[in-house]
Amino acid sequence: MITIRQIAQEAGVSKSTVSRYLNKGYVSEETAKKIKTVIDKHNYVPNEFARNLKSEKSKFIGVVIPRIDSPSTMSMLDGVDRICRAKGYQLLIFNTNLDVKREIEGLYSLVHNKVAGIILFATMITEEHLRAQKKLKVPIIFVGQNHKDVYAINHDNYAAGKLLAEKMLAYRHEQIAYIGVPENDYSVGVERKRGVMDTFAKAGFHVSYIESTFRTKDNYYLAMDLFKTLEATLYITATDNMAMGLYRAAYEMNLAVGADISLAGFGGYAFSGFLTPPLTTIDFHHELVGETAAANLLKKLGGGAIDRAIAIDFSYMDRESVKKLS
Repeated sequence: MITIRQIAQEAGVSKSTVSRYLNKGYVSEETAKKIKTVIDKHNYVPNEFARNLKSEKSKFIGVVIPRIDSPSTMSMLDGVDRICRAKGYQLLIFNTNLDVKREIEGLYSLVHNKVAGIILFATMITEEHLRAQKKLKVPIIFVGQNHKDVYAINHDNYAAGKLLAEKMLAYRHEQIAYIGVPENDYSVGVERKRGVMDTFAKAGFHVSYIESTFRTKDNYYLAMDLFKTLEATLYITATDNMAMGLYRAAYEMNLAVGADISLAGFGGYAFSGFLTPPLTTIDFHHELVGETAAANLLKKLGGGAIDRAIAIDFSYMDRESVKKLS
């Protein structure tokens, strides 16, 4: 690729003039035409990352994500990117693969690379997170977890669990199992589970609790064992991604979802509407979460005041994966 020095030589101007042109500084109209002609001829694209490192004002936003293969992560990233691009910012993404130590590492790494601010899709908030936030000199928005000392975008996971359980009561199942995740993820592992369990308990129903992981494959293997005995007629999973593993196990064991067994989840991921039958779920509007996180971070960068905690609305999606018992 042609360099700035070579562009300057071919256009007959100085290197500093080309740099000023690329950074939208003043150059004469005639000089600008010469530089543009050379740039267009060689299809030159400026190295935005290198320019960012040299600039006093960064145009990069760092995003720390837990998993690349998570539908909710991808939807939230779409929302973040849409808002940031509209304001001239680009994203630098750091994947942790669900390793909380790498979340901390990601914060420091992104600041080292001179991002303007960070959006952290957090699996938990530890003392290390709080120390990093205090030490680092950029604003950080936490998504998915709450704490009184951070700026957070989240859902009311207890209320979401309560809503789904209330809707499920109308289907008259008495043998119910909830498949959840470890409690180190407080929002999903504790609050969402409590919303489900408390609501059924108040209605006089016992819910069997089974701990799993967020990964589809792990839930597929779990379901291959669970479905051998079918001790429950209704299975509720902490996420739609987990439910997809149960769908696959049901298919392999010739069990019809919505007839032989009933399934419900949380997330409202795009794919859940294309399962057979479509999955009954809670839609968390993940793109809106990402958009809200980005808008708040950019507002903070601009010197504006933002709320410490913002709860994004959710909605119930009544589909065909739960059978009504008589």
